[in-house]
Amino acid sequence: MGWAALILILTLLPPQALPKVPDWNIISINSLAHLFVFMVWAFLVLDGFAKSSAGSGLRKNSILFTLLLAISYGALIELLQGFMRLGRQPDIVDIVFNTTGALLGIMFFFLVKRYRRAS
Repeated sequence: MGWAALILILTLLPPQALPKVPDWNIISINSLAHLFVFMVWAFLVLDGFAKSSAGSGLRKNSILFTLLLAISYGALIELLQGFMRLGRQPDIVDIVFNTTGALLGIMFFFLVKRYRRAS
C-alpha cells in the first residue's frame, strides 16, 4: 500500500515539482520511471498474495488480479492527471509502460520464486 501511495503522489505532482531530466528521442526517462515503479509494485503485490492467508482462489488468480489492478490503477492515475489540472496530462503511453512494468514485475517475481526454490 505504501508503494501504491508513493506512485500516486509522484504521478500527481505538478511538472515543475519534478526534477529536470534529459529528453531522449527513443524513450523518455518518464516512461522508464513508469515501467520501474509498476514493476516493483506488481512484484510487491504478488509477494503479498503469496504470503497472505487469503483464500486459495485469490492466490490462484493472483497473476490476473495483479495485472488487472495495475492496468486499472495506471488508468485511474492518468484520468486523475487530466481532471486535477495540476499541469499534468493523461497519456496512453504511460498506461502502456505501467502495464509493461507490471508484466515485468510478474515475470521477475516468478524468477525470484524459482531461484528461492532452487536454493
